[in-house]
Amino acid sequence: MLPMKRIITFFVLFLAILGTLQSQDRPADPKALELFIDAKTLELKDNYLAAISKYNDALKIEKAAGIYFALSKLYSNVTQHQKALEYGLEAVKLNPDNIDYKEHISDTYIILGDYPNALKYLKEISEKRPDDINMLYNIGRMYEALKQPSEAIKYYENITENYQYDETVLLRMADIYEAYGDFANTAAIVEKLLVLNPTDINLKYSAAATYVKIPDYNAAIRIYEEILSTNPNNRDVQTEVIKLYFRQNRNTEAFEKYSKLMNKDSIDFMTKMDVAVAFMQASAEDKEALDVSRNILQTLQNSYPDQWMPEYYLIYIDAKDNPQESERKFRDMLSRVDTSAELFIQVGFYFYEQNKFQPSVEIFKAGIAKFPDDFRLNYLAGNSYYRLGQNREALPYLEHALDKNPSDLNVLSTLGLVYDDLRMNAETDRLYEQAFKYYPDNILLMNNYAYNLSERGEKLQEAKEMSKKTLEKEPNNGSYLDTYGWILYKLKDYKNAAIYIEKAIKQGKNETLLDHLGDVYEAMGEVVKALKSWDEALQLNPNNESIKNKAAKYK
Repeated sequence: MLPMKRIITFFVLFLAILGTLQSQDRPADPKALELFIDAKTLELKDNYLAAISKYNDALKIEKAAGIYFALSKLYSNVTQHQKALEYGLEAVKLNPDNIDYKEHISDTYIILGDYPNALKYLKEISEKRPDDINMLYNIGRMYEALKQPSEAIKYYENITENYQYDETVLLRMADIYEAYGDFANTAAIVEKLLVLNPTDINLKYSAAATYVKIPDYNAAIRIYEEILSTNPNNRDVQTEVIKLYFRQNRNTEAFEKYSKLMNKDSIDFMTKMDVAVAFMQASAEDKEALDVSRNILQTLQNSYPDQWMPEYYLIYIDAKDNPQESERKFRDMLSRVDTSAELFIQVGFYFYEQNKFQPSVEIFKAGIAKFPDDFRLNYLAGNSYYRLGQNREALPYLEHALDKNPSDLNVLSTLGLVYDDLRMNAETDRLYEQAFKYYPDNILLMNNYAYNLSERGEKLQEAKEMSKKTLEKEPNNGSYLDTYGWILYKLKDYKNAAIYIEKAIKQGKNETLLDHLGDVYEAMGEVVKALKSWDEALQLNPNNESIKNKAAKYK
């Protein structure tokens, strides 16, 4: 006879187990029921494998829905999800009205990545429990997983409009509307989120930014003003409000706010120009900013008729769409306004940026005629001549620029290349001595001078040390690898020369590298390889007479 305490415990457990099952789900056979209770006892002790075995023994006696469901859940616990699905489906076949079974099956389908079937069961459950908010949300998430956000939004709207504002649901809605580019609805959802979290500063920023995208600038300003009411010194928000005033063509008010931001009683012309140019530069990412810039510039041109900058930038803005007309307008400006070196620089540099070096030279020289000692005009004229390959013409302008600014790196670099091309060796040495006083560790200067010395066949050990330093800083620079390899060639270290020049070619082929490699192979007596390199170089430039002559010796 069982002790009374054990009988009571067994009876309580028995009632607890059977109480969770509908009558049609319980095993009817006494032996199957006994095995079922034994299995449940093992399950409660976390002895899952033994419980599974007992449940399966019970199934051999009676195919009860409750047994199938218990096995399905256990298989889920031991991550055998396919088996869990199989047993769960059997439970539903026997009792198709049991919502718990269907919920478990939908969860299993989700784990297995079968979203269409998961959705099918979720919708069946929702029909039985139409007010279950969690179920509505889960259906929405399934539609999102199936890339059907327009269906998902219907369920989220149902929750929001008919039941409650839920932060998680609202965030999902905001993401979907924003992905659609429906910024009006996005803003409306963010406003609902603000009802739940009225002091959330990040939500306020999000709402304002969304209103800007609509665009609804007044609403955006309203949100920003709310932020400023609690934090009046927030410069970022003040700046955004100023931008919005400019976008609304309320330039006077915008500049008044800008002057307060800058702690000034008024804003001078150049500061206003800085604002206009800032909007113009932002237009690459924000096309509306270009219209704002144009509006500010037009206002400034009307307010400051004696200033050339607004007109210049207005022409510059239109140059992309109508370059020929803009070039005509630029030349017309120079014929009317020739009292500013800066105007010659800006107009000349516009042509320079378009790789139109001949007109840029003409404009820079016209500027030099009026401002002969302007450093920038002289440097840019010399650089334009250099880009045209007219080194002799570049020389006086670059030398004059160097006199005006002996430490300018751009002038030193360009003039060094010009001296090199003109074979002015003494001047080259003197220039690099001067350059290294200012920039002792500049690897570009080191590379250029080292290559110059290698071409001359002079101071090769000194050149090698300089070139080695450049590779320590940039070991994968093709130009620096070629220089080092070429110095080794001049030092008759052909094997290593080939290694470095081949490395340079791996970074990117060009005519000079292939020509050098051909010379190295020729020096090594590997004529076939030399011819192959020269032939590749000629494919890049068939008119290179020097390479043609080298190859012709062996053909």
